[in-house]
Amino acid sequence: MNIIKKITNNRNTLTFVLGALFVLLFLRQCNQTDNLKHELEITKQDSDRNFNNYLASKDSVRTMVAENGNLISEIRSYEFDLNDLKNDQSELLGKYKKALNINKDLNKVNTLLSADIDIKDSLLASTTSTQIDSVTTKLDFSKFDDFGNGNSRNLSGNMFITRTLGGFNYSGASFDIDQKISLLASIENTGGADQLKISTSYPGLTFSNIENINLINTRLNQKPTKKGGWSIGVGIGYGLNLNNNQVISTGPSIGVGVYYSPKWLRF
Repeated sequence: MNIIKKITNNRNTLTFVLGALFVLLFLRQCNQTDNLKHELEITKQDSDRNFNNYLASKDSVRTMVAENGNLISEIRSYEFDLNDLKNDQSELLGKYKKALNINKDLNKVNTLLSADIDIKDSLLASTTSTQIDSVTTKLDFSKFDDFGNGNSRNLSGNMFITRTLGGFNYSGASFDIDQKISLLASIENTGGADQLKISTSYPGLTFSNIENINLINTRLNQKPTKKGGWSIGVGIGYGLNLNNNQVISTGPSIGVGVYYSPKWLRF
């Protein structure tokens, strides 16, 4: 009781105590406000992600012509949270796990890409003939095209034509086609949404379907949870001091000790 009376009778000490309480309450309120803002931000991100995936499920491949004449195909990207996968999303990811031999938890996997390619091709090959005997001729076919940027096509083949009493007999036809197709892709954020773009210089090649899935882990980006508890440390500050004569005074202090801080006091 004497200590309390001394504190209440000392205006400076009372002012300091009230000020310290105000600061602690202010820090607590700031901490609660910060946590609330973080929760609202996570909720908004989840809402935006779900809306984006809905639009991506309704989107289809769009094709445009670039300045160099190449066709560019694009489609809206998905974004899945690994901690909140739905049944339909798990089934969609299943085909990638099986085809690419990806680990079960998709650990360290950031992006999944797929493309369905259609090729409509036609060519006119040069032909040379070699007389094998009086009734048999060998025809050789060859055609090479360089479309630039690593895209090319090489056709080679041959067949035998034999003259018979009834006409001609074709046999031993063999054709080899060596195609080199180079694909260029990018993920561009347009209008707040990621768009997958794919292009190639190979003529007659179109993308009937393309798909991009961005994988994120929200838990790894969450704000660390504050916990109350005991700690050992060095304390330096200004406040109330109780000396050996049991006299309370105000002033600077320094010491080493064991401290306990409640959760709401940690910042």
